[in-house]
Amino acid sequence: MPLSIADSDATANEIAPQVRSLQIIHAALMAGVAAYLGFVVSQGLRFAEYSNALPLIPLGFAAMSVVMSFVVPPIVRRAGLAAFRGKTQIAAESLVSPFQTGHIVGMAMLEAAGFLSCFALTGGFGGVPRWFLAVPIALLVLMLIRFPRLASVADWVSMAREKVAL
Repeated sequence: MPLSIADSDATANEIAPQVRSLQIIHAALMAGVAAYLGFVVSQGLRFAEYSNALPLIPLGFAAMSVVMSFVVPPIVRRAGLAAFRGKTQIAAESLVSPFQTGHIVGMAMLEAAGFLSCFALTGGFGGVPRWFLAVPIALLVLMLIRFPRLASVADWVSMAREKVAL
């Protein structure tokens, strides 16, 4: 049963501080990669005309991290919701925790891939081709797209309430 607008607004107001904390954590994860990328670019990029296969390591890691950043968070969220099964009265604040944990895990995977790809740009993998600069930028864009909004978290909390009640 969908929540009424008043219930949805009440839920949003109840979880707003936790969502704000999640937004700060998310921004910090992005800022770390962006700052490192900025530092690497300011030091001068070391591109290679004919690079070896080593740049495929951070590229493969980035690809797997992107996939896993979509696969792992729902698993973490489901595991977190299992603790609430059978309970009838659950505060919205309590239900944000599984979402928060899953989201941070997914973003940490993207952050790790971003740092590794920035390291590759320093010449750490024997030089990378010019197109490799797109890898950390694409990871940052993906992290930006997945920035948690209050409305989306409130929708997830209402959906989680329905799942737990079943």
